[in-house]
Amino acid sequence: MKSTNIYVVHGYTSSSESEWFPWLKEQFKDISIKVNIPDMPDSGDPHLEPWLKHLHKCIIDIDENTILIGHSLGCITVLRYILEKNIKIKGAIFVSGFINKNPMNEQTEGIQEFVDSPLDVAKIKRLIPTIIAITATDDDIVPTDATQKLAEELDANLIILPSGKHFIARDGYTDFPVLLNEIKKLIGV
Repeated sequence: MKSTNIYVVHGYTSSSESEWFPWLKEQFKDISIKVNIPDMPDSGDPHLEPWLKHLHKCIIDIDENTILIGHSLGCITVLRYILEKNIKIKGAIFVSGFINKNPMNEQTEGIQEFVDSPLDVAKIKRLIPTIIAITATDDDIVPTDATQKLAEELDANLIILPSGKHFIARDGYTDFPVLLNEIKKLIGV
């Protein structure tokens, strides 16, 4: 059986070495699952086109065994990427994501580019057969209802945690057992 590749797309002001990303990579180091976390360009002032170009360059092994994980702004990036790539994958997990409008206090021209045009939701559902969305009731950056809207639009399995805020390091999120459990269920380990 072909091994699973997992690609994690971080969000605004983040990097591959932030949050729970290094911990997640460590969880799979002894098995044939590769976790790739590209550093998105200029994460302090993100723009859609450079982010999509970067993913096209970094995601080199994508097929029906691939799992894409987005965190915050990374979620809408994953959705736009998969529509451009037009390839069926195993599944996607969206953590503190949003879909049609930027719900964050931070409103920049660059961030607006990610939500400016509508998404082909029917096509996304065909390309990503299993979609999971995770949020926390106390998320202070992307409100819970924004992730709920994403889950509703995509018919995703929604997990609402009682706490966790935005699942970032400053909130104590340097590991993420709930996410790990969902990945394991998805890949059957």
